[in-house]
Amino acid sequence: MDTNTLAIYIHELRNQCLHTEAAFNLFNQAMNNRAGPGVLFASQMVLMPSSQIAALLWPTRARSRGRGEAIRKVLQLPEKHPLNDRRLAELWERTDQKTEEWVTTTKGKQVVFDYVGDLAQLGDGNTPEECLYRAYSTQTRIFYYQGVGYNFQAIADAISDVAGRVNAVYRQLFPDLAKQEDEERAKAQAAQQAAAQQATAQPAAANDAPAPEAAEAPAEKPAAKKAPAKKAAAKKAPAKKAAPKKAAAKKTAAKKD
Repeated sequence: MDTNTLAIYIHELRNQCLHTEAAFNLFNQAMNNRAGPGVLFASQMVLMPSSQIAALLWPTRARSRGRGEAIRKVLQLPEKHPLNDRRLAELWERTDQKTEEWVTTTKGKQVVFDYVGDLAQLGDGNTPEECLYRAYSTQTRIFYYQGVGYNFQAIADAISDVAGRVNAVYRQLFPDLAKQEDEERAKAQAAQQAAAQQATAQPAAANDAPAPEAAEAPAEKPAAKKAPAKKAAAKKAPAKKAAPKKAAAKKTAAKKD
């Protein structure tokens, strides 16, 4: 593989690693906010670039395997790797056909859509994995899509490993660009630190600011106002279904004779 071709693949692999990192950031934010729909959205966003990386490094087509071997050799990647998963590499191929196949294989069975939480709380606690269309287990950190489970901790570790190797080669191929990016990143971090310090210093500079006890008072007032408003509880209940420990949505397929 010539240098120009290698540079293109390294640049794309680096971008996909950054996309995966961004998707994991969204995922963590959604988990912290207990936003079920956000968790499911971010989970699929994690799988998209992860699948691209797997396909580039471990192509399933015979005519492309030489390319994968050449790139892995440069990155010194072992053949045995968590991303070397054909299911992951081919995840988004023939998506409509795979959906039809899943519908056919689960016909007459109870299926689960868009669930975030403890799978042991589903039904009798023995829901087969093949019946999970889209779900995330908060206990095992496994995301299920069309009956296939993907271990997110393993994927995160694997992407981190690949990203470190890719970045090392990227710096060799694009030294000037890497230096420029380092400088821009350092400026951005300095600006963030300055903004944080300024935000922290502002309350102390205001001599007429209320005492700490008074500053805590506003946080207590909303709770006092919400206490008597129990009539709205029936309207708020649906919003709680988005919490990761509860089902975001659960649908069952009607059994056919």
